[in-house]
This record gives sequence, structure tokens and C-alpha cells, in this order.
Amino acid sequence: MTEAHVLAGDCDFLLRVVAEDLPGLRRFQSEQLARIKGVRSMKTDIPLLKVKNASFA
Repeated sequence: MTEAHVLAGDCDFLLRVVAEDLPGLRRFQSEQLARIKGVRSMKTDIPLLKVKNASFA
């Protein structure tokens, strides 16, 4: 996990995760995240292409 954000809206948290491959991501979800007390569901989005990266001073 490289980032964690608390959100307002439908989801409570946004986690940015870097995994070696999809099976590695699935293992992280099932062996780590799903075992945390209070985690009732997970939604996964996988970016296909970075269009812009903005830095603010």
C-alpha cells in the first residue's frame, strides 16, 4: 500500500496498492484487507492509462 485516504461518499477509504500481478493483488485483498475487523466489502478499480500527473506547490 502506497497511499491511504479517508473519503466522504459511498466508500470510506481509498487505498493505492502496488502489486506484482493480479494474483498478488488478490492475495493482499483476501489475506490482509478482508481480515481487518469492520471491513464488510471491497471495490477494486484498476487504472488503464495515466492521462495527467499534476504537482502543486
